[in-house]
Amino acid sequence: MLDYPKVCREAFALVDDIGKGAFNTEFSERGTLATTVEVAMPVLAVFRELDPRDRSSILACRTRLAKIASKEQGVFSRYPALTGFALGKAITVQ
Repeated sequence: MLDYPKVCREAFALVDDIGKGAFNTEFSERGTLATTVEVAMPVLAVFRELDPRDRSSILACRTRLAKIASKEQGVFSRYPALTGFALGKAITVQ
């Protein structure tokens, strides 16, 4: 089981890290703006629409996150709870 608050913290840490330029050259030649558009903004959009108490919302969120994570494995590898959630591990909402 994954801790939902931890998943959220990792999602926002990913966005913050991208904003700080953490992934500019490590995994690709693109800059912060491109990484923001391709990764951070879609991740934020997913979490904006997520209702952790609604099964259909969770499934839709996971589907979208899985697509992002599959394209951005190097970025997501630093966030194990977020990756686990994207890959379908159960979450605990407290």
